[in-house]
Amino acid sequence: MHEDLLGYLLGALEPHEMRRVAKLLRDDPAARDELARIEASLRPLEEDYQPPAGPSEDLVARTLASLPPLPTADDSVLSSSEEDQTIESPAQLVPMGNVSGLSPRSTSSWMDWVSGCVAVAILLGLLLPAIAQGRFESRKIACQDQLREFGIALSSFVTLNPKEHLPAVSPQGPEAFAGIYAVRLHDAGLLDNPSLRWCPSMDLPQDEAARLASVHELVPVADLHSTSVDRLKELQRVAGGHYAYNLGVVDHDRLTAPRFESRATFAVMSDAPMGAIVNGNIDSTQIGHSGRGINVLYEDGHTRFVSLQSLNSMTDHPLLNNRGQREAGVNIDDASLAPSWRPPFVNVRQR
Repeated sequence: MHEDLLGYLLGALEPHEMRRVAKLLRDDPAARDELARIEASLRPLEEDYQPPAGPSEDLVARTLASLPPLPTADDSVLSSSEEDQTIESPAQLVPMGNVSGLSPRSTSSWMDWVSGCVAVAILLGLLLPAIAQGRFESRKIACQDQLREFGIALSSFVTLNPKEHLPAVSPQGPEAFAGIYAVRLHDAGLLDNPSLRWCPSMDLPQDEAARLASVHELVPVADLHSTSVDRLKELQRVAGGHYAYNLGVVDHDRLTAPRFESRATFAVMSDAPMGAIVNGNIDSTQIGHSGRGINVLYEDGHTRFVSLQSLNSMTDHPLLNNRGQREAGVNIDDASLAPSWRPPFVNVRQR
């Protein structure tokens, strides 16, 4: 059972095995205790993990600064006194071809300097793309790891939910925003590290309003109903961090939270595109991971990096519903994700 619980915690089981273990956890208190012990034993690994540091931004400047100085006129032209001391025979006279006045020593210095610059340029041309690609991959993998942690928390949330539903986005009011996912997980004690909401490829918000909204903390759901209008607006904006969450689905003309079925094609979370979608295309300048694409967490627990070019060719676009809108799914199998502040429908009161 230990191996099954570990695989369940890491999201490494097949969909039917995930359902079997989820049923076991619902029915067996001992299994739930064992899962809690495994999770506690893995937490130090999670807390000590540090993504590999990328190259410093001043790498090129420091490399160029380390090159030998450019030869000066003093190095390239011999003084008359030096010529008198150096030339002892006609064989030592400067050849006629060297009309520029440069000595063999100065010509060698210039060639050495130019050769050094060319070698450094070639080296940087070879290394910088590889360094940039390595930095991109490390951040992408770190983001996928965070999404998997969210997946584990969501699986536990479903286990505690008698109807096996994912966190609900309310149809209206202070809880009518996608980022309520993170707040509900935190209230259930399943999101111990609120900083997971911030993608490694993007910076934390630095504006004063975001700071006052406690970007590093999450308030309880009850506080959303008692706070001021301005603070509520900021809490709704930053609660979900950089990620996008499922807005819910419409079932029998009623908005409801999706029922957990371990579907491999039903998107639950993703990196949150911070820009607008225009004519079905995303403003790539506002997306993390160098504008290349987004990581998507699916209901069965696996993550996948989806390039921007392939989004429109997907059967179920993760960021739009089947009508091409940034609203809740139009049926129970229509996944639609949105950044924290977005309501399930366009015309919804959020306070």
